[in-house]
Amino acid sequence: MSEALTKSYFEDLEVGMVLPTVELGPMDRFDYIPIALILRDTNPLHLDRVYAQERGLPDVVQQGPLNQAYLYRYFTSWLHDPWDLVATKMRFAANVFPDDVLQCGGEILDLVQKPGGGGVVNCAVWQRNQDGQTILKGEAKGRVPGR
Repeated sequence: MSEALTKSYFEDLEVGMVLPTVELGPMDRFDYIPIALILRDTNPLHLDRVYAQERGLPDVVQQGPLNQAYLYRYFTSWLHDPWDLVATKMRFAANVFPDDVLQCGGEILDLVQKPGGGGVVNCAVWQRNQDGQTILKGEAKGRVPGR
């Protein structure tokens, strides 16, 4: 993510507000290797182009947890601190391939004010590729301070 997201305060937020969109990419097949090692996922669909093409895919498939990490990084960069993330609920909808460009965005669904200021924001979040195809969608909740 090349651009910093503006940090909002609880009083500045309202239901229906659209979160800023961020673009990531293009995705690089060489990023899949360390993730495969970290996840202990040596499935050739992630690492071997010929193997993936023999199974009807255009190229190797980026690991789902890597896609999810990009969406988490997007949302937590919008919060004041990464540890303000409260909960997430995600659904994988499509594959990501090398050279795909991803966009992350969202919309505020609900606001719960806390006594003493600030509160919790519940957002619909999504990740799409350059063709507008949804890769991930779900919800993310985070704590947002008051002024």
